[in-house]
Amino acid sequence: MLWRLVEIVNWILAIAMWLLVGRAVLDWLTRGQVTVVSRLFHLLTDPLCRPAGRLFPRLSSASVSLLLALFLLAARITLVLVSTALT
Repeated sequence: MLWRLVEIVNWILAIAMWLLVGRAVLDWLTRGQVTVVSRLFHLLTDPLCRPAGRLFPRLSSASVSLLLALFLLAARITLVLVSTALT
């Protein structure tokens, strides 16, 4: 049961991480131009990026996205290591 919960949380963190990486790449490629795809990525990732943007106001949107993606990657690794140690 615990392993199933860990697996679900891991998938959610992975999806959020890849959305943030996609947002950062699109910000670099489009150079601030608004496209349908970039609006979709911003819509999906703004709830994660807005609080981090307030903590680091001088960073660009792409930098905040990558910073959060690295944090989520670290969280996923920690989650898997802790769950492995518990079983």
